[in-house]
Amino acid sequence: MTIVRTSLMGGLCLAGFHLLWVLLVFLGWAQPFIDFVLQLHMMDLPLTVQPFQLSRAVGLVGLSFLAGCFYGLLFYLLGQSSSTGRFLQ
Repeated sequence: MTIVRTSLMGGLCLAGFHLLWVLLVFLGWAQPFIDFVLQLHMMDLPLTVQPFQLSRAVGLVGLSFLAGCFYGLLFYLLGQSSSTGRFLQ
């Protein structure tokens, strides 16, 4: 794997999860989903999912992609340094 592919995979994975969340909000299924997840964790928090807004959805997915690319880059660099024996020297 190259550094570019690893970064893109990190970005696509993180953005993909957030794209699923955006889809849940758009369909109106996000509030029941978050309520269910909180119940599984035995928590009761007063959270309210806001209505869908396209600009926020694009911002969320875009920033998630950039953060995922950054973490993919870090994973690549850590993997390279550990495989060459120069890990934390």
